Amino acid sequence: MYIIHNNINTSNDMSTFYNFISKVEPYLKTVRKLKTHVSYDLFFSDKWVMPKVVNNDIEVVKAGNENGFVLLSFVCPIQEKSVNEVEELIEQIIKTNREREEKDKLFRSKVQELKSIFERQNLEDLKSLKFDVDEINSIINSNGEESNETGDRTGVVTAEIGTETDS
Repeated sequence: MYIIHNNINTSNDMSTFYNFISKVEPYLKTVRKLKTHVSYDLFFSDKWVMPKVVNNDIEVVKAGNENGFVLLSFVCPIQEKSVNEVEELIEQIIKTNREREEKDKLFRSKVQELKSIFERQNLEDLKSLKFDVDEINSIINSNGEESNETGDRTGVVTAEIGTETDS
């Protein structure tokens, strides 16, 4: 359910708003216009890494926690700069955590592949198995390290929302 209260005057504003909403739709609960502020309320996994916002115009309020999800309200003044910043922050949280989940899934898959190789091969063949560490480092550096993937993170410090359990 979406509750959207907004005074949008131009088609460009509507397009920008629509583009943002379509990007965050799976996580979005409500968008509320308060007297002088706007609040985006979103559900995220309680395992996601959330930034600690150090921007005086943006406040992130934990509004609830249930069934492995946390409800966060991103609140900022109704000013173009602040609204753009909060929307960029939300998009970055989603992008970063989706990528983190995909990497984790890929890692688990590769571990299973390696396990299967170890189960099928004899000990002598496994002893000759080699991993090219230089190639692995090259892949990591050419695709950007995590600290570089998130772009400009001025004023943002990462912190865990929930606790992760070992699987």
